[in-house]
Amino acid sequence: MRLPTGEIHLWFAFPGETGDPRTAVPVRPILDDAEQTRMARLRFSGGRHLFQISHGLVRTTLSRYSNIPPEKWRFVKNAQGKPSIDPNLDSVPISFSLAHTKGLAVVAVTGGADVGVDAERLDRRVDAPKLSGRFFSPEEVAALQEIPPERLREHFFRYWTLKESYVKARGLGLSLPFDSFSFLLPRETPLRIGFSGDDPRHAEDWRFALFRIRSRYLGAVAVAAGRPGPVRIQPFQILPSEEVSSLAVEWVGLSPGVEI
Repeated sequence: MRLPTGEIHLWFAFPGETGDPRTAVPVRPILDDAEQTRMARLRFSGGRHLFQISHGLVRTTLSRYSNIPPEKWRFVKNAQGKPSIDPNLDSVPISFSLAHTKGLAVVAVTGGADVGVDAERLDRRVDAPKLSGRFFSPEEVAALQEIPPERLREHFFRYWTLKESYVKARGLGLSLPFDSFSFLLPRETPLRIGFSGDDPRHAEDWRFALFRIRSRYLGAVAVAAGRPGPVRIQPFQILPSEEVSSLAVEWVGLSPGVEI
C-alpha cells in the first residue's frame, strides 16, 4: 500500500464489537518478548486483550506499507518513551502513533513526519472542571467555563484529545506541560481549530483534526506538516477477517491546511 506525501492514514479496530472479544481482529503470536512481558503485567483480562489487539494493530498496519512481516518489526524509544521504528530496519520512512480506549484501537501513520493520535470514550467518568483547571491553559479554562454543564464533558474531551495528540507527536511526554500551549475551539461545528504553540516560531507548521466515531468515541490527530500544501487524512477500518473496510467518521473539527 502506498503512503503518499502529505497523507495521514488512520487505522481503526473495534475489539469486542462482535460480542466475542477473541474475534475482534485476528491475533497471531506477533508481539515481541518485551510486549508480551508488558501485557502479562496487566491485571485484568480485558486490559491484556486490548493491549494485544492494539499493539498487534501497529505491527500489521506497518506491514501494509512494507515487506517486513508483522512479527519482525523492532522499535526504539526516545528518552521520554515515544516509540519509533528501529532505524536499523530496512523500512520505508514512516512514523506512527497508537491510541486505545475500551472498545477502540487506532493507529496513525504518515511518511516520516511527527504524528500523534489520541482517543477517548465520551462516557468515561471525568471531573472536567478539576482536570482543566489543573492542566489547561488559562484561555482554555475560560472557554470551558462558558459551556453549559450538560455539554461540558464532550467539550473537555475535545481539548484533552487535541492536547494528548500534540504531546504524543512532539514526543516530549510530561516535560511538555499541557498549559504551555492552547487550542482555540469555537462552539459551532465543524470547528475551525486554532492553535497557539509553546514555540510560536513553529505553531503554524502543525495540522490538527478532531473526529467522532460510533457516537461514543472522540479522537484527535496532530501532525507536523513540514512542507507547504494541505495534509489529507484517510480513515480505514480493519475487520475481523483482516479485510479493509470503509468507516463512517464525523469530522468534528479541522485546522487550516487539512483535507478529508
